[in-house]
Amino acid sequence: MPTICVDFDGVIHAYTKGWYDGTIYDEPIPGALDGLRTLMQHAAAVIHTTRDAEPVAGWLRARNIPAHTEREMAADGEAVGTFWNRRDIALVTNRKLPAVAYLDDRAVRFTTWDQALAELLPAEDTPLGRLRAAAAKANAGVPPLAMQVLRDIYQYLAHSDDDGVRTRETVLGLIDGTIPAAPEGADHA
Repeated sequence: MPTICVDFDGVIHAYTKGWYDGTIYDEPIPGALDGLRTLMQHAAAVIHTTRDAEPVAGWLRARNIPAHTEREMAADGEAVGTFWNRRDIALVTNRKLPAVAYLDDRAVRFTTWDQALAELLPAEDTPLGRLRAAAAKANAGVPPLAMQVLRDIYQYLAHSDDDGVRTRETVLGLIDGTIPAAPEGADHA
């Protein structure tokens, strides 16, 4: 049975004032409770929070979502280990349990470090952004072919199987054409 982790603040609890005073002050996000009930028909649900788990579980129970904390489960004689696979009760915890997916309003889906950095940092702080900025600063009129060569070098390094570590000879081979530019199927940025 699959397990899905669902973030509490911003996904279930509207969280319109941010952390504010630490209380759970808002109503549910529209559709959140029905969505959670539907999810629990198909998967085990873990409600993930940085808050104390007991008030979150109480808030959910007050809205007719069966929810327990690890402490409550232990008091009932059911210890929670590494996995959660019950569909009848949502587990509220601050631990990151194994799951097939994590539903979070602040998530960045990771595919590569280059992609993650491009989403998390300003463009000028990413490798390709720095390369573009340097090219623009050095010569505002960089010919399109030269820019394409720079993109090919960057893509080759970004998609290499050794975390981008390449020697001077490899880069020179990319430039003179003795090594193919970007790996098959790689997109140019």
